[in-house]
Amino acid sequence: MRQDIYDVIGIGFGPANLALGVALEETAGPDGRELRRLFLECKPKAVWHPGMLIEDSLIQISVLKDLATIRNPQSRFTFLNYLKVKGRLFEFLNLRDLFPTRIEFNDYLTWVAGELKERVRYGKEVLSVLPVQQEGEVRLLRVLARDIATGDVEELLARNVVLATGGVPCAPEGIELQPGGRAFHSHESMLRLKRDFPDSEAPYRFVVVGSGQSAAELFYHLLCNYKNADVTGAIRRFAYKPVDDSDFTNEVFFPGMVDVLYGLPEEKRRMILDHCKDVNYAVVDLALIRKIYKALYQEKVVGRTRARIRAYMHLESLLETGGAVIARFRDLLHDQEVTMEADGMVVCTGYTWRKKHPLLDDLAPYFERDGNGGYKIERGYRVAANPSFTPGVFLQGFAEETHGASETVLSLLPIRAGDITTSLLATHGARAAVENYAI
Repeated sequence: MRQDIYDVIGIGFGPANLALGVALEETAGPDGRELRRLFLECKPKAVWHPGMLIEDSLIQISVLKDLATIRNPQSRFTFLNYLKVKGRLFEFLNLRDLFPTRIEFNDYLTWVAGELKERVRYGKEVLSVLPVQQEGEVRLLRVLARDIATGDVEELLARNVVLATGGVPCAPEGIELQPGGRAFHSHESMLRLKRDFPDSEAPYRFVVVGSGQSAAELFYHLLCNYKNADVTGAIRRFAYKPVDDSDFTNEVFFPGMVDVLYGLPEEKRRMILDHCKDVNYAVVDLALIRKIYKALYQEKVVGRTRARIRAYMHLESLLETGGAVIARFRDLLHDQEVTMEADGMVVCTGYTWRKKHPLLDDLAPYFERDGNGGYKIERGYRVAANPSFTPGVFLQGFAEETHGASETVLSLLPIRAGDITTSLLATHGARAAVENYAI
C-alpha cells in the first residue's frame, strides 16, 4: 500500500511554526515545486496565549518584528499589511507607537493563521514520532496524531518534522498545582479569573507569585479591575526590576549573535547569556512598574491598604482547603515562615523548554547528545543524528543555551524560520528519490 509523504510536518501552530509556514509559503523548491507541508495543532482554533490576553497589555517588541518583515519586508504577511487589510493602517500610525496590545497582536497572528488555513489541521494531538526503517536506515518519520473530538488516530509520513510546541508551564520546585484548584499558573489566568472570580466588585483575596512581566501585568490587572479585592504581590527579590532594553544590550537579539554564540565554547557562551538575563527573565517593563507604583500610591492617598508588594518571599508549599488556598512562604530576608491565605493564587513562574522532547522518545537512540545530556542541536536548528538517520528533526525554541536569548521570544522568528526553510530546501532534491518508497 502506497501512502502519501509530506516533505515537512510541523507540530504546533503558534508563532514559531506560523513564521515557518509564512517562509515556506514564499519559497519554492530548487525544482520550482513547493514543499508539501502540513501543520498539526491540538487547539481547536488559532489563538496565542489565551490565558494572558489582558486588556491594554502591550507586547514588548516592535511590530516590525512580526512574522515576516525582518526576513522579507515585501511579504503580504507583515503586521503593516494586516493593518491595511483590516482598515486601521493610518489610525495605527497616528498612535506614534510601534508596540501594539497583546490582544491586537493575537488578532494579527489569527489573521495570518487564517491565510494559511489550508496548511493546518486543528484539534490534532500528536502522540509520537516514530522511525520508519528500510535496509537498516531510517528514511522517513511516522507521525501519530489523535483527533481531539473523535479520538481517532491517524498516521502520517514525513521526511522532516519541525517541533514548535512551546514551553511547558512550571511551578516552583516542590509545588504541585492541582487541576482546577484555587492556585493556578499564569498561562490560564484570564480564563480562570473569568470563570471562578466573575464579580469585579467582590472582596476576593488574591496572591500573585512571581517577579517577572506576567506577574506584574496580572498584579496590576487585579488591582485595577477588582476594586474591592485584597491583592498581594509576592516576589523573591527586593522589588520589580526593569528589563534592560537599552540599545547595546538589545544587540543580543541581532541575527548575527546566533552565529557568535553558537561558535563559542560552552563556558564563554554561558558567560554572555548570564550577563544578558536582564533582557528576558524576572524583569518588567519600566512603564508598567511606574503604573503599579502610582496605583499603589493612589491607594495610600485614599487611605486604603488592600494592596501590597511583599519582597523576598519564596514559595515553599500550598494547601487547598475547599474555598481557599493556604500558601507557606519563606521570608528570605528575615529567615522566617510567612503564611498567606487567598481565594485565588496566580503562580507566574515561567516555562521549561526540554530539548529531550517527549514526542521524540522513539527517535532518541539515533540522536547525538550535547555535553549536558540533551540532544545536540546544529546551527540550523536540526537535531544532530547518526548517519543511518536521514530525516530532518528541527526544534524551535529549545536551544537557548546554544543559540541565545532570542530562542524563546518573538524577536527572530522570521530569521529562524528562514534558516530552517533553507535547510529543508537544501535536502529536498537529495530526498526526492524517497517519493517512490512504498510503505
